[in-house]
Amino acid sequence: MNKRGRDPIVLLGFLSHTAAFYLIYINIPDQAPLHSTDSVSYLETPSVTLAMLCAFLLGFGDACFCTQIYSILGGIFPNKSAPAFAIYKFAQSAAAAASFYYSSIFTLRIQLLILQISCIWGTLAFFIAEWSANRRKANLTRPTTSSSSTSAEN
Repeated sequence: MNKRGRDPIVLLGFLSHTAAFYLIYINIPDQAPLHSTDSVSYLETPSVTLAMLCAFLLGFGDACFCTQIYSILGGIFPNKSAPAFAIYKFAQSAAAAASFYYSSIFTLRIQLLILQISCIWGTLAFFIAEWSANRRKANLTRPTTSSSSTSAEN
């Protein structure tokens, strides 16, 4: 990963979550989060095996995201990592609280749409932060020209 950076792992997490959201969409009826239902989704009967696969994909994708987020926070804020982690955990907890609230209000399709949009935004934000950190690191390691050589040219 030293050669390619954190991007491939985050992209793998994004793809894992996107696949899980699609499989949940076709496997579980839209009204299922709100009440017991006998309605069908795109599959005639929901598949337990497919639900377990979705659980695996969500866990795998979460592991991809979390390890890389912790890594980038530790890399960008080496001397102030505790406040950075605290802010991250606060934002994560606030998002979880909001999702617990709306989970009893919105149907499954709307919840999946919110999750997919958040996944896209989070992945893009990670890429922007990663690329910015890489540019900053490259600028710090780039050799500087001496001021005496530029003075001699003038």
